Amino acid sequence: MKSFMNRKNRWKGRLTVRVSGENPERFFNLCSFHGILLEAVEKKRDGIYFFMKAEEFFHAGRLARKARVKLRITEKQGLPFFLRRSRKRIAFYAGILCCLGLLYASSLFIWDIHVEGNTKYTDSTLLKFLEEKGYVHGMAKSGILCEDIEKEIRNYYEDITWVSAEISGNRLIIRIKENPLIDLKGISDMEAGGHDVTATKSGTVISIITRAGTPLVHSGDVVEPGQTLISGNLEIFDESGTLLKTEEVQADGDVFAATVYHYQEEFPLAEQKKYYTGEKKERNYLWIFGHRLFLPGGKNHYQQSDEVDSYEILHLWENFYLPLGWGRVTAREYQDAVKVLTKEEAETEAERRFQAYCTALLDSGAKITDSSFHVTVGIDSCKVTGTVYAEESIGISGES
Repeated sequence: MKSFMNRKNRWKGRLTVRVSGENPERFFNLCSFHGILLEAVEKKRDGIYFFMKAEEFFHAGRLARKARVKLRITEKQGLPFFLRRSRKRIAFYAGILCCLGLLYASSLFIWDIHVEGNTKYTDSTLLKFLEEKGYVHGMAKSGILCEDIEKEIRNYYEDITWVSAEISGNRLIIRIKENPLIDLKGISDMEAGGHDVTATKSGTVISIITRAGTPLVHSGDVVEPGQTLISGNLEIFDESGTLLKTEEVQADGDVFAATVYHYQEEFPLAEQKKYYTGEKKERNYLWIFGHRLFLPGGKNHYQQSDEVDSYEILHLWENFYLPLGWGRVTAREYQDAVKVLTKEEAETEAERRFQAYCTALLDSGAKITDSSFHVTVGIDSCKVTGTVYAEESIGISGES
C-alpha cells in the first residue's frame, strides 16, 4: 500500500483503516455522499485498506454501522498521535527546546576573546585594556564594530603597527603585529611630507627601484633620516630635452640601504629576585555567563604571591563557545631576595640582551650582515656595547 501524507494531514493526523463486511461498496458511497475523502484504497485478503483524516473517523463510524461493515484502525500517523505517545516524555522534549533556545541566545553574544601575534604584551594586559573600553565577555555581537577596536588598540599602543579584529561564530579574534624598533614619531613627521618617499634612518644606498616619481639618490649615496629619496614631482621633457611640465604624483619605490646600529646598555649586578617557597594554593571556580563563581577552599592568604589563572570554556566547535566553563587560580607564595650576579653570569646576561636586540631587528625586517659586542663587568654594574651591520628597506612614502 503506497504511503503518502501531505503537510495538512501531518499536522492534523492521518489514519490507516481496514474495512470488512458484506457490503463495503455502500460504505464507500455513503462516504462520498457526505464528503469524506478516502485515499489510496487497496483491496487485500483480509479487507479493504485506505487512508483518511483522523478528525473524520467518528463520522465514518456512523456510516459504517448503516452499511453494516466494520472499521478497524491499523496505523496512526501525525503530530496529535506523536504528542499523545510522548506525553510521558514531555520534560525531555521541553529540555531539547530549552537547549536549542539557549544555543540560539548564546550565538548572539561574545563568549571568548582571543588574541594572536602578541609577544611584548600579555593576553591579560590586552584583555584588561579591552575591558576598560567596554569589550568584555558576554557583550552583544550587535554592539561591536571591529574597526573601532582596531583604532583603539593602534592609538593606545604605539609599537603595535598592525591590528585586525573579526567576529567568528561567537568569538572575537584579534590579531596584532608588534614592532619594538619603529620610531613612530619620526615616521609621522615624515608622512607629513606629502607625495615623496623619504628615508626613515641613515644609511648607504645599496639599490633603488622606482615605480613612480623621480629618484634623487643613487647606489652608494649616504642618506640621512628625513631625506627625500624619490620625489613626487615628475618632470616631463620633450625630445630636445626641454622641460614641458611637472606633474605631482604619489612617489612609489623600494630603497634598500646598508645601516649601522650602535647598541649600548648597562644593568646592575644586584637584581631583585623572587624566591618561591614552594607553598601554593589552588582555587577552583565555575565560569558562567562571563562571571567566576569560586568553589569553597583554596583562598589566597599569602602576603606576596603570583597568581596564574587557567580556564577552559565549553565549545561545540572551533568558533562556537558556550557561556559555561571552569577554571583554576593557582597562587604561588614568594619572598623578595637580592641576587648578585657573578662575572660569568653577568657576561651571559649581557650576551642574552644583545642577542634579544638582534632578534628584534630581524623581526622588524632587517637582514643582519655582521655584529659584534663587548662586555665590561664593573663593581656594581655590567656594561655591554655592540655594533650591528644590516641591510634593510629605509624608504617610506607619505600621503597627501
